[in-house]
Amino acid sequence: MSIKNLNKQNQGVAIVVVLVFCTGILGLVTVLVMNTSFHRGSHEQQFEQSRALMAAKSAMQLAIYKFRVLPSEFYKIQEIENLLKDNPADSALMARLNSHKAIWKADLNSEVPDSPAQTIAAFLNTVDQTGPDRRHSFVIEEFKLVSKKDKGYVKDYLKIRATGQFADTRKVLEELIEVQIAE
Repeated sequence: MSIKNLNKQNQGVAIVVVLVFCTGILGLVTVLVMNTSFHRGSHEQQFEQSRALMAAKSAMQLAIYKFRVLPSEFYKIQEIENLLKDNPADSALMARLNSHKAIWKADLNSEVPDSPAQTIAAFLNTVDQTGPDRRHSFVIEEFKLVSKKDKGYVKDYLKIRATGQFADTRKVLEELIEVQIAE
């Protein structure tokens, strides 16, 4: 066998190896493109869910801050609720309770104009550069004191349930926070 025949055989094998290698890379690129386009919708959904959760967490932090700064307002609501347990038919007491609750929760609703919650939601919207159809909003649905003094516990708990929304995605966050009531 001459050297010329060996070179021709090697050239044929090299072309086949390069074609197989290129076909393999083309297959991997095709899988990558298909996989990326398949997950594009789920990435958008995860983004919206994380933004809705962030809005709910913002509401939760605002409620905790308000409780720590102005606890007497909240304890006034608790006092009225305890009076209502003794006399549930008292409509004047019920109206007073609803009035105090509305005042307490007004700062914790991002839909209330000029509230701290609306300021926070507006800031979140500017950070994310969202449009009018994709914006943050949140509200505190429940904020109450859970007490177990009758069972011997010294500490009480605040039960807070916050709802955050971004675009069409809604998330609910619920938390119990331990507090010690001054005697």
